[in-house]
Amino acid sequence: MKLRLALAAVLLTSVPAFAADLAPQTVEPAAPVAAPVYNWTGFYAGLHAGALIGQGKLDAADFNSTGFIGGVHAGYNAQFDGGFVVGLETDIDYSSFNKSETITDTTGAAFHAKFKNEWDGSTRARVGYAFDNILPYVTGGVAYGDEKVSVTGVGSNSDTRVGWTAGAGVEYAVDQNWIVRGEARYIDLGSKNVSLGGTRHKVKFDGTDLNLGVSYKF
Repeated sequence: MKLRLALAAVLLTSVPAFAADLAPQTVEPAAPVAAPVYNWTGFYAGLHAGALIGQGKLDAADFNSTGFIGGVHAGYNAQFDGGFVVGLETDIDYSSFNKSETITDTTGAAFHAKFKNEWDGSTRARVGYAFDNILPYVTGGVAYGDEKVSVTGVGSNSDTRVGWTAGAGVEYAVDQNWIVRGEARYIDLGSKNVSLGGTRHKVKFDGTDLNLGVSYKF
């Protein structure tokens, strides 16, 4: 009899503890994981290609055409607190700009003339504001390139010119290393008097460079 009473007492005291074990337990919420913020500081290099909408001019004759442009670029960005990014970039490009026209002289005689731009380059500053891995920016600096003009039966001239360029673009960092971009820049190589067949002629070239590119950030 005493053994039965002891067993009953043990069972009665165990049930509340067992029920407490079965009750839902409070779960501590997991700490939120912050998404990584992209940092634009560092060296990069890449490739780009697009269209050059060019305007050549020989005296009063216009040589307007659109050609392919593409090449390589490299630079360095520095990102500061608040998202501001400043950098320096240089590029060198092949250009297929080539336009022929029939021109006339003061006597009314007709001549076949050609205007070519075979390469361009620039060294530019860049300033932008980063929204994590998206970077809109403006850019401007020194531009350089070649101008080739020829007039059948008169003469030809080839010259390397230095001018200026300015534009804007936007970059998107796909991951910590790969970046894609789109950019539009105006290029002006200025005007210059050149000699063709012993006479002076005014030559000018400018255009708009529209390109897409990809870069690798080191």
